[in-house]
Amino acid sequence: MCNAEDLEERWPKDNDHLFVETAWKYDAHVVSDPAERFYRLPMGYKRAGDLLSRQAEIEVINRANVIYAALFCYRHSIELHLKRLIQEFGKEKTCSPKPTHELGRLWKSFMCIVNERACSESFGLSAVQKLVAEMDKADRKSDGFRFAAGPKGTPFIFGDRAIDLANLREVMQGLENFFECFYEEFSHQDDIASCKE
Repeated sequence: MCNAEDLEERWPKDNDHLFVETAWKYDAHVVSDPAERFYRLPMGYKRAGDLLSRQAEIEVINRANVIYAALFCYRHSIELHLKRLIQEFGKEKTCSPKPTHELGRLWKSFMCIVNERACSESFGLSAVQKLVAEMDKADRKSDGFRFAAGPKGTPFIFGDRAIDLANLREVMQGLENFFECFYEEFSHQDDIASCKE
């Protein structure tokens, strides 16, 4: 294994492989079960956003580089939380849209489920709606934090601004808590309904 200083000068070798197993207790484990992946992915992208934003605070020289990856991770976390809730609890066709990256469309489907389950007066719902809309406006199609320009070379609208990274992490934690609480509430409702059958 190379030490950190050597890695900057490391060059690809003919016998390199990206995915190598060493020992079970040291390796990261990627599962194939969709249910477990849907559980882990939203939280994983959110945690990656946290790590990247903290690193950007510490290493000023890398701040302008890693902010895009952090923002993408945070946006993708929101998208996956919504998709998980819709897939698991959106039984009606009106609540299950065609696959999309558009947070606005996903939010509408999520709200369909919320209304069906009589949860439209839930604490924090309007605040989260505003935050999802803010992220959707910043990156409508999930490409603004991944690419330099739009398909025709046009610049993305979201830019030329500063972002308070500590605030970003704090607000994203609130969003994750909200989505996880709604998941638990919907699961609880389903458990009660199945007991009545």
